[in-house]
Amino acid sequence: MKALRRVIVAVFAATHLNPLASQRIPFTEALLCIKNLVYFHLMAQYRYHTEATIQYMENYLEEFHRHKDVFS
Repeated sequence: MKALRRVIVAVFAATHLNPLASQRIPFTEALLCIKNLVYFHLMAQYRYHTEATIQYMENYLEEFHRHKDVFS
């Protein structure tokens, strides 16, 4: 996951720079899904968590689940 997170958002964004009008919404949802998964993973690596960091993680996970169906 470490190597994957370094490039996945940039690659995903670059490959979807000029989507057709019918592809914009699914591409945006896919990018949001990946972004939230990466952010969650980065925050999960913190040594200590506060209530604020836990809330951020919950929000990232919730957003991930909201957009994950785009990959079905």
